[in-house]
Amino acid sequence: MSLSAVMSRGFRQIKAGVELIPGAHKAYKWITTRTGEGKVYEIAHGPMAGFRWRRRNCLPFWYHLGVYEPETSRFIANHLRPGDTFWDLGANAGYHTLMAAREVGSTGRVIAVEPDPGTCEILREQLALNGIGNCTIVQAAVSDRAGRTRLVRRASDPRGNALQQIDNPAIDNKVGDVVEVPCLTMDDLSSQHPLPRLIKMDIEGAEVLALPGGRTFLSGAKRPERLLIAVHGEAARDFCRAFVQDLGYEIEPAPDLDAHSLVAVDPRAPGRVPL
Repeated sequence: MSLSAVMSRGFRQIKAGVELIPGAHKAYKWITTRTGEGKVYEIAHGPMAGFRWRRRNCLPFWYHLGVYEPETSRFIANHLRPGDTFWDLGANAGYHTLMAAREVGSTGRVIAVEPDPGTCEILREQLALNGIGNCTIVQAAVSDRAGRTRLVRRASDPRGNALQQIDNPAIDNKVGDVVEVPCLTMDDLSSQHPLPRLIKMDIEGAEVLALPGGRTFLSGAKRPERLLIAVHGEAARDFCRAFVQDLGYEIEPAPDLDAHSLVAVDPRAPGRVPL
């Protein structure tokens, strides 16, 4: 196991243990949201090593340490090649967007979709800081229809921003600042942007809306080879699994990813070895 993997595992174990202590998480947030705002770090460890990251106190403290979701970063790197297109649905501040942009290179393209306008500004900032020019930002929510929708924004951590219409006990969207944002479907995206080899989707429960909104695209001959879906709760997992299997995708084991990840692979993909 690499040093970065050991560090990441140790970090997660310590974090999980500390969070069991009453009041510890609140104290951690108090401390880390009062230090380093605006400071630029170079990530020194893990698969994101070499990128620059501007610290924003509304974001998790460990981004600039290189220990945030390293398994996801490696998965993205392992399944992209120069010239590919990657869709980052629920891009947030762009941590995984950066990794994908590096892997697809100057001949490839990244489409980063993020509904919160404030988070989009941070995303633009991180891309500029790293000289990334192969990424298009789409400020919108991914849903089952095009138009407008309401987003509940969590002041403590924008990763938890969620659509107001989501009814899911795994999603905390009852309290927060509500803003109206554009929404579109994956079918819309497929008619407006280059088609992806890989999609990463982490949209806080809206995966149950986004997949049906991409049925035509996901059924087509030029559909993505792989989908990496963060599922929120068992009901969402069951829905997503059944939906992609109905379209002919296979569920691919991904023991290195966290328990919320669902990986679907197209058995028709070139060079694909049957499961």
